[in-house]
Parts: sequence; C-alpha cells; structure tokens
Amino acid sequence: MKHVLDVAATAAVLVLSLVGCSEDDPAVCGSVNDLKASVESAKDIDLTGTDGVDDLKSAIGDVEDDLAQVRTDAKSEFSSQLDAVDASWASLTTGVDAASADPTVATLTAAVSALSTFVTDVQALISEIQATC
Repeated sequence: MKHVLDVAATAAVLVLSLVGCSEDDPAVCGSVNDLKASVESAKDIDLTGTDGVDDLKSAIGDVEDDLAQVRTDAKSEFSSQLDAVDASWASLTTGVDAASADPTVATLTAAVSALSTFVTDVQALISEIQATC
C-alpha cells in the first residue's frame, strides 16, 4: 500500500510540475519578458550621471534587439501596439542622439521625456502580450 501511495504522490508532483510549464506559450511570451527587463534597465539609468547618456545609448541597444525579437514573434497580432512603440522608439533614439551630441538641460529633458513615453508604450504592449501568455 505504501508503494502505491509513493507512486501516486510522485505522479501528482509530476502532473503539477507539468501544469506549471510554459512550453505551450507562444515565443512572444519569452521575448516580451526580455524586452520588459531591458526597458526596466534603461528606465533606471540616471542621465545626470557622468556616463548617463552613454549608459542609456548602450541600454537602448539592448532594448532595440529585444524589441526586434518581439516584433518577429508577435507578427501582425499586435501591430497597432507595435506601431505606437515604433513611433516612440524613433523619438527616443532621436532624443538620445541629440543629448549625446549636445548634453544640455533641454536635450536631456527631451531625452527623459521620450524615454518616459517609450516606457509607457512598451508597458502597454507588454500587458497586451502577457494577457495571451
């Protein structure tokens, strides 16, 4: 009888662990998690620091790679959200380039504003995608 209970307990653990697996999730679920992490890292950069603009330029390179993967994985299902992200991405890269070339209060403020808009648009995309995962 004890052997049957051990087998049943082992089977129950296996079933529960399989239920928690995300093998059936679309690829976009993993890529959006990567995007979320890279955006969080970029968002936390202090632009007023000595290397702030350079750090942001580096971080948005990671964001760009992760965003490209989300775009590939999401295909046309999230096209309207991706269009909003693309528009704010263009503003962000323009703002960072301007701040890098001429780091004044005005260019840094514009870059921070563009980053904030981009983060908002990405968070909306992430929420939409995660709702399907």
